[in-house]
Amino acid sequence: MNCYENYFGILKKTGLFTNINNDDISTLFNCMEAMTHNVRKGQFVILEGDKLEYIGIVLSGQLNIIREYYNGSRSLLAAVTPGGVFAEALCCAGLSQSPVAVTAAEDSSFLKLRFSRVLNSCSKSCLYHKDFIKNLLSLIAEKNLSLQNKMEIIGLKSVREKVMRYLESFGSQNITLPFNREEMADFLRVDRSALSHELIKMKNDNLIIYRKNKFTLTR
Repeated sequence: MNCYENYFGILKKTGLFTNINNDDISTLFNCMEAMTHNVRKGQFVILEGDKLEYIGIVLSGQLNIIREYYNGSRSLLAAVTPGGVFAEALCCAGLSQSPVAVTAAEDSSFLKLRFSRVLNSCSKSCLYHKDFIKNLLSLIAEKNLSLQNKMEIIGLKSVREKVMRYLESFGSQNITLPFNREEMADFLRVDRSALSHELIKMKNDNLIIYRKNKFTLTR
């Protein structure tokens, strides 16, 4: 059995392997020097200032992308769940050092693909390697649109507007957030107490129903 066979279902979720069959995925991984890693909750996968040499795909658990500031505060930029990709845009940007950190929100595993082998097609110039690069560019474009959406959300004035726009961005009435309440407040750039207070008001106004990180839009 191929060592990656159990992960093919998750890998297909990334969009990186569109039009690439499982056998060719295995060949790609050999070409790209793929390696799996396990991390415990709280461990760092990437530190700010690290040299960027690989892109990652989360196989299990959750990784958070954060930005730390000189005053000790930090900002939660994104959560990466199984099938999610990280560090791809930073690698493509050609940055010598990472401007962000990546840490494990829970016990997690991820796959590393060496970027120098990702960017350059192998000597055989296999079509599926070219497809992978094309899929990678599409993924980066989609994430850029998502980032623009986030900037629009955090630019809204009221906590209620931010919460509603954020929940609506999932495109579903029943939503499971990748964040606890503190992380959600950090992501939306609002005070945690103000967020909790507003969620209660929104529930009383019959706009949402929620329990922990599970939300339902009622309108």
